[in-house]
Amino acid sequence: MLSFSHIQEWILSMTRNQAHLLLLVVTILWGFTFVAQKTGMETLGPMSFSAARYLIGSIGIVPIAFFEFRKNSIVIILRKDRLLALKAFGLGCFMFCGISLQQIALQYTNIANAAFLTALYVPAVPFISWVLSSNPIKGKIWLALIISLFGSWMLSGSGTVLSQWGDLLVVISVFFWAGHIILISNITQKINMPFQLSFIQSFICFILALCFASVLETPTLMGFTPAIPELIIAGFFSVTLGFSFQIVGQRYSDPTASAFILSLESVFGAIAGWLLLSQIIGTSSLIGCALIFLAVIIADVVPDSWIPLRSKWRND
Repeated sequence: MLSFSHIQEWILSMTRNQAHLLLLVVTILWGFTFVAQKTGMETLGPMSFSAARYLIGSIGIVPIAFFEFRKNSIVIILRKDRLLALKAFGLGCFMFCGISLQQIALQYTNIANAAFLTALYVPAVPFISWVLSSNPIKGKIWLALIISLFGSWMLSGSGTVLSQWGDLLVVISVFFWAGHIILISNITQKINMPFQLSFIQSFICFILALCFASVLETPTLMGFTPAIPELIIAGFFSVTLGFSFQIVGQRYSDPTASAFILSLESVFGAIAGWLLLSQIIGTSSLIGCALIFLAVIIADVVPDSWIPLRSKWRND
């Protein structure tokens, strides 16, 4: 019988390849969640949907987070390290800003655009990391950055995506998602309590979304009822499983590699929109999908020695 001890043992012995496979599972969950986010807003406002989604997600994490808490409490660590506590709070804030902008954007743009423009956090992560740490960017990352940018542009079908309000909101959300990825990598190097950390960020997101929903929207029970299937998909599968798996996987991967793998969310999002909502993927969009896949392979599989060029600029 599977117990928390078995889960914890598996997490502690996880290899880099296993972590990357887990992150790939996350991208599939998140990609198909785009459909639930889109259809769920037929009866709910974006803040109300997010609040309910993260409440369900938080509740789903509680059982396994409780078992983890009994063995090692994250509260004790955060009380001793205020900077770490601030980062944990920031994790929830970054998530809230990213998901809120994305959720609002889905009212105005299609799933393929939202999914692939979200993938622009791929080039954002190494650049933000470079600014913060002054570490030079590897040559293969430069190449993958260029390919991913061009792939995202191809999928948008136009060079003027910023002229659309929804697309602009998605682009702004990219910086919050990039910050979220970097912050997770930083925190998980110091503490290995993924489920408690996942609960903290999800619950913070729920509280913030609830506050905004109370001020900006007037949700009703009649509005929530038709959206129950979408809320379960977006809450349990995307938040409970997806964000928990992300925290586990990122402990054994670096932020840049994680960002490239997670960018495959855009591919699965476009596929989900096509399969479930009949949103057509054109030739340019298919080329964009292929380029994003290629960028992930270059960043994560190609040896550094194949593309030895490194950035010469330093943040002195």
